[in-house]
Amino acid sequence: MFPDGGWFASGLTVQVRNNFVWTTVTGLTINPAYPYHASAGPFRRFTLTFANTSGDGIRIVGSPGGSAHFTSISELEIYFDG
Repeated sequence: MFPDGGWFASGLTVQVRNNFVWTTVTGLTINPAYPYHASAGPFRRFTLTFANTSGDGIRIVGSPGGSAHFTSISELEIYFDG
């Protein structure tokens, strides 16, 4: 996080790639609720949970925040519960 960006301004979601096609996951919940402004803050954890799916890639997308229009993620972990 920096004064000019590093957070999502809107539309935070997850997409999964299958056969080179990116598809938005269903049943997405974010805990705690993502604030969509600089108060998302550094060193905070947000857990994104969604319906089981499969694919060969995963990405987090959304509109970047701040005057420099960028996002930052320091650690991304993917777990399968199935």
